[in-house]
Amino acid sequence: MMSAVVAAVAGVAVALALGNWQLRRAAEKIAIEQAWDAARKAAPFEVRNASDLAAVAAQLPRRVRVRGWFENARTVWLDNRPLAGRAGFLVVTPLQVEGARVRVLVNRGWAPRDPTQRTHLPPIGRPVGLVEVEGIAMQGVPRVFQFSAADAGPIRQNLDLDLMRTEIGAPLADFVLQQTSALDDSLERRWDPPATGVERHRGYAFQWFSLAALLGVLTIGLTWRAIRRRSMAEGGA
Repeated sequence: MMSAVVAAVAGVAVALALGNWQLRRAAEKIAIEQAWDAARKAAPFEVRNASDLAAVAAQLPRRVRVRGWFENARTVWLDNRPLAGRAGFLVVTPLQVEGARVRVLVNRGWAPRDPTQRTHLPPIGRPVGLVEVEGIAMQGVPRVFQFSAADAGPIRQNLDLDLMRTEIGAPLADFVLQQTSALDDSLERRWDPPATGVERHRGYAFQWFSLAALLGVLTIGLTWRAIRRRSMAEGGA
């Protein structure tokens, strides 16, 4: 009987620890949501040189504005990125920052995919000359499942910053700029905030705490039975 009580107590401790861990994860996700909301509402930080880019990379997400030239020939098309039930690509193009050798990868927006020919790239605007881009600097682009370790070529599953840095052969900012400003390029820019799953963590926490409560009741019941049996045994002796 005592072994069952000990096991139940251990189960309560484990369930409480896991419930608290889920609550901490929920708090972390809430902080992420608040950071994104603050970044969207903040005035854009003007990027003028490489040191500004380092400052942005140290405080993500952040709303920024940068001027430069798109290197359209190095555009990467990220596949399997549906929008409103339509198959399509995210279009990422390096931007050479004005007055610096550093490039910034700009997630410019979404373009539909040809339903009959996957490798056919849709026509989009390719801005030339000096442009001003505003958006949210973030760690990267959300990843999708892929079989190979890395992609190459214009159509890829995911964006690898180290690979892009090697391919470009020039300094590359340690973030991706998710463009929000308008350009005449026919791309759609309907960005949803990152899915953090706060409610899922809260749901898991509730389940663990419910299990802890159940095991607690079981522990009390087993303890009471053990005490009662010992009392009866001592009374009959």
